[in-house]
Parts: sequence; C-alpha cells; structure tokens
Amino acid sequence: MRSEVVSVLAAILFIAASGVQCQNIHPDIIEDAHLDSIGLLRKYGYPAEEHIIETDDGYLLGLHRCPGSPLSPPAPGKPVVLLQHGMLSSSADYILMGPDTSLAYMLADAGYDVWMGNARGNRYSRRHRFRSNETQQFWDFSWHEVGSIDIPNMIDYILVRTGQQSLQYVGHSQGTTAYWVMMSQHPYYNRRVKSMHALAPAAYMHNTRSPYVLFLATFLYTTDMMLQMMGTWWFEPTNEMDIQGGLQNCHDGAPFQDMCSINTFLIAGFNTEEVNSTMLPVIHAHSPAGASTMQMIHHAQTIRSRIFRQYDHGPMNMIRYGQLTPPVYNLANVQAPTLFYHSTNDWMAAPADVELLYRELPNVVKRYLVPLPAFNHLDFVWAINVRRLLYDELLADLKAYV
Repeated sequence: MRSEVVSVLAAILFIAASGVQCQNIHPDIIEDAHLDSIGLLRKYGYPAEEHIIETDDGYLLGLHRCPGSPLSPPAPGKPVVLLQHGMLSSSADYILMGPDTSLAYMLADAGYDVWMGNARGNRYSRRHRFRSNETQQFWDFSWHEVGSIDIPNMIDYILVRTGQQSLQYVGHSQGTTAYWVMMSQHPYYNRRVKSMHALAPAAYMHNTRSPYVLFLATFLYTTDMMLQMMGTWWFEPTNEMDIQGGLQNCHDGAPFQDMCSINTFLIAGFNTEEVNSTMLPVIHAHSPAGASTMQMIHHAQTIRSRIFRQYDHGPMNMIRYGQLTPPVYNLANVQAPTLFYHSTNDWMAAPADVELLYRELPNVVKRYLVPLPAFNHLDFVWAINVRRLLYDELLADLKAYV
C-alpha cells in the first residue's frame, strides 16, 4: 500500500509541474489510474485475492478473485462465476468503473464468488516458468492457446479451490472467442460450465466496421512480415508515461478530452451519450493491457478467410497440423447453455456476424439485444448506464442457472 501512495503522490507532483490544474482531477481518478485490479477492489471495500497459476505449457497467469462484498461476506459454497476479458484487456475491465457500474462488484453483492481471468501476455500474466517475455518464443501464441490452454486451466484451478463441480462463465469479445475454442477442443468442459453468457459474442468478423481492424486485414501479409522483421511480437501494456498522458489529456476540462474517446470509438463504434468522460483517464491507464501480435493477426486471418479456424502458419501448417490448411473449430461441441447479449452498433461483433455464429452454435437458449441502438462494443464493460441496459438482465439470467 505504501508504494501505491507514493505513486499517487508522484503523479500529483508530475501533473502540477506540467501545468495541469490538479483541482480539475479528482484525487480518486489519480489514485484509480495507478491502482491495479486487486488494489481497486480493496480500495472500495471488497476482499481481493491474486492467485498465480501455471498452465500446462508453463505460463504463469494472474487469476483474480473477489470472494464477497460488504453486502455478502465471503463464505464457502457460494455460486462461482468466471469473468474473462476481451482483446488487449485484463480483469480491470470488470472493476475499474467502480461499484455502481462494474460487473464484478455487482456479482459480489449478489452473492457470487467472483473470479477474473487474465490471458497470457497481459500485464498480470507476462511470466513463464522458463521463457523470458523478451523472446519470440514467449509470444508464440494467439487466442487459440488462450482458449485451448489458459481457460481450461483456470476452470480446473477454480473448481478445485472452491470445491464446486461447475461454474458460470461470462466472457466479453475475445473472452467469448476463447470459450468457443475451449469447447471445440475440449468438449469435456461442457460438464463444468452451467451456463455461458456471451457479451458481444465474437467468432466471425466478416462485417467489422473498425478501420483499424479493416486496415490490418487488408494489409495482413505485409503487416505480419513487417512485424516479424522488426521483432515486434507483442503489444505493450500502458506504462507510467501513458498514465500521465491520460491524466493530462483526458481529464474533465482538458482541451483534447474528446480525442480520448474518438480513438476508442474507431475500434468499438460511436456512442457519445454512454461515455463517462470523467473516467477516461482511468480507462486509458488500464487499457491496453498487452497481448501478442498473433492474437490480432489471428482475427485478421478470420476476416480474410471467412472461416473460424486455428491460426494459419502458412508453409508451417503441415508441420503444425499435418495438413495444408488450419483445422476448423467444431462449434457443434459447444453444448452448455449459451446466452447472447449483443447490440446493433457494435463495430467488432457486428449483427450479421453474431447471427452467423448463432446459427452454428447448437444450444443458444437466449438472445438479448441491448435496447439502445448506439450501444457499442466497449459499452458492454464501460457504459454509464450499463447496469440498466444490460447487467440487470444478465444478473437475472445468471440467477436462473445457479
């Protein structure tokens, strides 16, 4: 805690020295920008634990737990829910907006034992038993490995730790993609998941509208070759300089605050009415949280091929898979009850792509369209009115499968 206080004080001094009016930035914003997921939970009065688990292939993952709340103290036998973040994100997605808005707090208040995964390569999972994260070997993974290795290992650990036979799963964006991979590769886990709740369900991306993603898909092979030549194998998480930049440029009253939203809109879709502008410095402090470049390239491959399949290694496919093309994921294996929560203005999980995925999954028991036409891809975790628009529905659905 002392180091966290020092960081906050240093941030205040830095901002003051840079000429930014500190009175325009609430102290909680500065503090929340510097606290990690565990620190945020504890600051707002919620118990928090970090568990380091080792995957079958040696990655050390930070698995975060909130076993209770001031309204529902920790106790054995609580229903268990696992929250899995999206691309370039972390467990902080479900925490950083505070107790009134973020899902982790609501679930803890409702009596759940809440666990939050962190995929290999993000800020909480950047270690390996033998490999340095400065080497290409460490970053030789896409979301295939997140789904086929990380999430099954998380589920196994959680169930052993809690003594439960099964849990409920909530995934956002790539957190859903990895789930389809897990069930395709290891259908046994259908017996360990009571229900799957897919926020912005993502597999196919034929109709994405994000210019960033479209550019990558259009120039996929050139981009991939350039990244390899430059030795760029990962996306860095935010650092102290990024945090200070967010505090200076994104706080209320900053002349360029709108630009902080626009960058996000170009990925997720435009929706100015649901942006909590005051919290933009905190959002930008925690996101991006890091990932391998192969994760983004895998999505771009899916856009180009129009097939939901494993990573395309080109000439190495025969060595990797024993065939010239990557194996296709078997979505018929996704048998656990699945519930979709989607929106019309989602530039990443576009309605037509959600519809295609819906037709291929065998047990989608509910589809909930968020009743706000402008609701975008990141509103599922950060929108001002996300509880009224989405989470109340989600909480009721989770309760039905306890």
